[in-house]
Amino acid sequence: MSSPRSGPGTLLRLVFYAAALVMALLHVFVTFRGLSSAEGMNQAQLARQIARTGSYQTQVAQPYTWAQMETAGKKPSPAAMPETQQPPLQPLLWSVPFRFLKTWQIYNPADGGAIHRLDRVIACFGVGWYLLTIYLTHGAARRLFDDQVAAIAAVALLVCEPAWEMMVSGAPRAMLLPLFALAFRLYAAAACRAVENRGISAPLTLLGLVCALMVLAHWMALWIVFGVVIGVAVFLPRGKAGAVVVALFPALVLAGWGWWNVQLCGEPLGGIKALLQAQSSAVPYDALLRDFTPSVPLLQVDDLLRRVGLGWQEQLGRLYAHLGHGVPALCFFLALMHRFRKADAAAARWMLAVVFLCVAVGMGLLGLVDKENDDNALYIVLMPAMSTFGAAMLVVLWSRFQMPGDFAGRWGAPLAALLITALPLAVNLPVLMKFGLTMGGKIPPHWPPFYPERIQVLRLLVEKNEFLMSDSPAFVAWYADVPCVNLPVQRADHETMTTKAAEHGARLAGFVMTPVSAEVERITDVFTGPYAEWRDLIVRGPMIAFDKDFLPHPDFAYKFVVPIVANQVGEKESLSIPMVFFTDKARTMRK
Repeated sequence: MSSPRSGPGTLLRLVFYAAALVMALLHVFVTFRGLSSAEGMNQAQLARQIARTGSYQTQVAQPYTWAQMETAGKKPSPAAMPETQQPPLQPLLWSVPFRFLKTWQIYNPADGGAIHRLDRVIACFGVGWYLLTIYLTHGAARRLFDDQVAAIAAVALLVCEPAWEMMVSGAPRAMLLPLFALAFRLYAAAACRAVENRGISAPLTLLGLVCALMVLAHWMALWIVFGVVIGVAVFLPRGKAGAVVVALFPALVLAGWGWWNVQLCGEPLGGIKALLQAQSSAVPYDALLRDFTPSVPLLQVDDLLRRVGLGWQEQLGRLYAHLGHGVPALCFFLALMHRFRKADAAAARWMLAVVFLCVAVGMGLLGLVDKENDDNALYIVLMPAMSTFGAAMLVVLWSRFQMPGDFAGRWGAPLAALLITALPLAVNLPVLMKFGLTMGGKIPPHWPPFYPERIQVLRLLVEKNEFLMSDSPAFVAWYADVPCVNLPVQRADHETMTTKAAEHGARLAGFVMTPVSAEVERITDVFTGPYAEWRDLIVRGPMIAFDKDFLPHPDFAYKFVVPIVANQVGEKESLSIPMVFFTDKARTMRK
């Protein structure tokens, strides 16, 4: 007779733990190609600056926040720019190991290979957060339902390849996964205690603290917090007073952050103001951050409603991709039509539905330029909790068919759902494993638009008192370790910014153009898109391949071309230069 500790259930748990560990190691040490999130790179360079200076300074200057500081009379320098836009939680956590890894802070492919060593440190954080998410989701599912539902939800997360890729991308939303999983676990605990007429103050207090951490991890998490507070007030027995407790902690955190911003730029919202303006106007968030002379158009309700409708049309049409191609998560919407016998499960379901609705409103107002890969796409943050209810519905619905056989009767539909969820894993992971195992540190990067091994040479070309402007400033600052300003919308603004920087002894070394600005649907979009005023710099590099080089504006001093990435085109043509450094003089590499 098998003992409880050596039964088949224990063996399956051990297999699951081993599989989770193997998946984590594969995504960090075999298939990892470096950070793929621009916001992740931005927070990485911020963490490095915190580790170096002990202050909240950044090497990425946004024209919008620079203008705020100038208006407040703060006179900032791009070489030591206070940060008022990025949420602080993830950079502060990353800065702890960065402080002890000083020899790894400067990226040098000759020493550590094509992958930045600190990128792997960040990836370790990401897979650790995801393993914690799986653990918390499994615990919440067991509390609300049973072991079978918990197992289905956990396995769905384990085989969700888009979620694994996001967790190693460095994206700030990756940190929201374990935080919301913990919030969902605490809500489930509070609901269970409320049903049993026990005290709920302890879990709700912890829930408030977690909501405060979510706000500090990602500003768009405010929409998630709104949904949680409404869910506590409406669906949790005796929850109205508890909702006040939950809302108090995020409110205090935001008040403290507002006071901090007033000291830095005279504006309580700081750089977050651009995010709020983007949600109430037709101007994209990225374009607002690049505006040194911001002039947001007045709110027009009809235009706003149309934009929200178009956003929902696109986002809900791609909801399967937004949820990481997880079939159990998609089945959550079936759970809204089922009458759960357990009151705590019903309360948690409606809370989650309200959170999803709030997130949909926020995403519709903001718009997701990069669709499911956008750094602000938060639908996937809800995927683990939604998988719990989706798994429950799969079990309930499949049991109604009364299939013969114990295994088929219990696992038929859930197993099919898990197999479909695992399709991206089965298609993509073997290819990346082959590349990783055969090429090692030379595994192809995320090109286009990022090529870390090439951009790091700028550190040796730029002097200590110089800074750059680029269409991908976080990428340049993180891998080249050079202060970089986001390319302003108006071309004339760069002269004003250069003059103000010179007052602090900082000199503009030139412009770095990457495929970020050249990524358009039609070639004509280069002349009408967000980088239209820099069209000559965008097309000059590729046009050199056809011996059609031309000089930019006559008064533009940065005419020297330094190829960073060049591709041979044909036999007679020259080199196409999709990543180029335009500078004002001939430069040699410093030793």
